[in-house]
Amino acid sequence: MKKLIIIFVLIIPLFSFGQYDNTFFLNEFFFGRQPSARAESLGKGYSSIDGDLATIFYNPAGTATLQGVEIYTSFASPYYYLNKANYSFISAGYNFNKYLTIGISRNHFTAGEQFDIINSEGNVIIDNANFAPSLYSLNISSQPLKNFFIGVNVNWLSWQITDDKAIKSLCFDFGIIKKIKFGQRETTHHSVNIGASIANFNFARMKSKFSGYEINAAIPVISRFGANYQFHWNKKLLIDTLNTFRFMFQTDYQLLLNSDYYNGFHSGMEFTILEMLSLRIGYYIENQASYYDSPTHGNMISEFTYGLGLQMPLNKLTKIPMIINFDYTSLPQPEYLNTQISWPNFSTFTLRASWIINK
Repeated sequence: MKKLIIIFVLIIPLFSFGQYDNTFFLNEFFFGRQPSARAESLGKGYSSIDGDLATIFYNPAGTATLQGVEIYTSFASPYYYLNKANYSFISAGYNFNKYLTIGISRNHFTAGEQFDIINSEGNVIIDNANFAPSLYSLNISSQPLKNFFIGVNVNWLSWQITDDKAIKSLCFDFGIIKKIKFGQRETTHHSVNIGASIANFNFARMKSKFSGYEINAAIPVISRFGANYQFHWNKKLLIDTLNTFRFMFQTDYQLLLNSDYYNGFHSGMEFTILEMLSLRIGYYIENQASYYDSPTHGNMISEFTYGLGLQMPLNKLTKIPMIINFDYTSLPQPEYLNTQISWPNFSTFTLRASWIINK
């Protein structure tokens, strides 16, 4: 029953309203989980990061600096009362040259079980519905100028509500990143990335009809603005082929253009030793919509985040031109209510493999 109530609260408003300000349409899909354990650990900010397929979700320009062929997958679970719920992200990309990188990805969230959708009178309007939206993206990015990256996503958002009924929508994303390098010496390197992106810049909606009820739901239009600073120390200790230490600090501001909610700051730091072990911490704060006008429903959430990453730079340790990354985090689920419910932690796993191709 609790699971049904949770789904009811998340879904039923879209049968009445069309403005994203007044509904919570797919908020667990767009804002609940991140498609990267690294991003989750860094306070959910990622709009200025480059060289990672997960950036498709945050800033499509970030894929412009992939190294050859990359395959990427991530998995997170559970979601509050929904113990079988999970969020997955799978992607593949290839950097043809500095002017063209192409990637494809699929974001998918599932409640893990079917449910009934009921109206405000308690009548069932859809039997055995699925809550399993998917976002399919074609990513194209480029470096038209030195250290300046641009990218676009063509997205197909699909929610297969029943076996024979789905609602779908086409939306587009755009992003840019500028990398600034300075203080380049033999053993030390400094750089700053500045990035900005907008998701669903065409203000797409999802429309359909079920049992006489009309769905006319706005998809969030998300703008992100971020920057990061990186410091590399290449003293060549212990293993001559590996950089000794890397430090990164990033910060990010998220602003919705068709809602007053889910706006906030995200920040994080990463320490990488010998290109093999990364330790991460972060913090974020966001304003949230309340489902009811009640003192038990808070309008802000904030959390500290943390995680780790393991890398195998086989291209520097062997003759195999490959890098394998594994990232992990296990974090408390953000408390949306002022009732101090003890939710179980959720965990996110990410596996990334890059085949380096020298051009």
